Amino acid sequence: MKTILLAILIFFPIAELRAQHQGCITNRSAPPIGAYYWPPDTQVSVYLTRGMFTVEQRKTLLAAMSAWSGTAIQTGSGVRFSYTGETDVLVACRGCLTVTRRQVHKKDRKHYAFFNPLKQSADGLLIAAWIDFDFATTSPQALQGFMAHELGHGMGLWDCTTCKKKQTIMNSFPGINSDNGLIAASGCDLEVVRQVYHLQRQAAKNIVLDDAGQEK
Repeated sequence: MKTILLAILIFFPIAELRAQHQGCITNRSAPPIGAYYWPPDTQVSVYLTRGMFTVEQRKTLLAAMSAWSGTAIQTGSGVRFSYTGETDVLVACRGCLTVTRRQVHKKDRKHYAFFNPLKQSADGLLIAAWIDFDFATTSPQALQGFMAHELGHGMGLWDCTTCKKKQTIMNSFPGINSDNGLIAASGCDLEVVRQVYHLQRQAAKNIVLDDAGQEK
C-alpha cells in the first residue's frame, strides 16, 4: 500500500508541536502545516523571469533564498535554493522554481503574491513550482519579505492570519509595498519545518516493500 505523506502532514496533531516547543503554538505564534513542500535534500533551481526585476530587487530575492538555504541543516530539510538564470517561460523541470510577476492584487484583493505548484508527485511532493509577485511590489525590503514568505510555502508552511505580529514570516502583509515585520523565517517557522521534514523522513523509512522491491 502506497504511503500518503500528504495526509500524514495535514492531520499532524497540533499538540505535538506545543509539546516539543512550548513557545510555538499553531495559529498563534506558529503557522499551520501546508499541503505541499519540496522533497528532502532538493537543490531548488530558481529562475527569474527576464526583465521583471531590477538589480537591487534581485539582490533581495537572492538574500531571501540564501536565508532559507542557511536553515537546511538546522531544520533537517536539506533544501537549498540557487539562482540559475533568467527565463521567458515557466520552467517545469524537477526541482525548478520560476519567479515572475502578474497583476495579483487586482484580481484577488486579499493577496499580493502567490506560490503555485506546477508539478507534484503522487505523494504531493513538489516537483516544480512558480511564484507570482504583483507588478506594484517594487520596494526591495518588501519584496524580500514576500519572497521569504512565498518560499516558506514551499517548505511546508501555510499562511497564519491569526498569529501575533512578527511571530512568523507567514503572517499577512499590511500592504503591497510593506513587509510584515520580518524578512526571514522565525524560530517557530523553523520548528514547524523541522517537524514537517522529520515526519517525511520517518514515513519514507517505513515504506514496506514486497519481494520484488515494489511498494505494497
